Amino acid sequence: MTKYQTYLEKRWRENKTPFTPLHWGPSSWIGLILFKIFDFPTLLISCVIVDVEPFCVFIFNAPWPLHGFLHTFLGGSIVAIITAIILYFLKKPIKKLMSIFKLSQDSSFKKIILTSFFGVFSHILLDAFLYEEMNPFYPFKGNPFLGLFSSFNVYLFCSLSFLIGVLIYLIRLSLIRKNLDNENQKY
Repeated sequence: MTKYQTYLEKRWRENKTPFTPLHWGPSSWIGLILFKIFDFPTLLISCVIVDVEPFCVFIFNAPWPLHGFLHTFLGGSIVAIITAIILYFLKKPIKKLMSIFKLSQDSSFKKIILTSFFGVFSHILLDAFLYEEMNPFYPFKGNPFLGLFSSFNVYLFCSLSFLIGVLIYLIRLSLIRKNLDNENQKY
């Protein structure tokens, strides 16, 4: 067993593995508040897509860091561009799906790529507070963000953000319903 495999097993046992859904917390309320600026489905996807890297490391038992190249601003930029291109070509079916949740949007490529970069970079930044193996400014070594916030505070922020996002979504639904009721009363 290599030193790195031992490290991975230790991380797994200590439950300090990445928990991707927590990234949806900040993205949900930011995306809803800035609904006219950001493409909401792009934000939800781009804020977690980078974790394909630790997923592959775990699944394939790869001898790489959990948070390697894709968890850098350089690697994340590549991921953001690819994600934006794919989501731009899928925008019609995504819009149809989002209309079920009353979150349908018209989005340009500019809006999608801006959102994709925001989502990917926010993921990298949140992870950089927690993971010592990250080098966010690759090719430069080191992580100046490590330890600025405790893992408890980062997880608490993400969890509370999700609750805030749900609350904002419910308020949004209520306002949409109220507007529909007012429109129906006019006729």
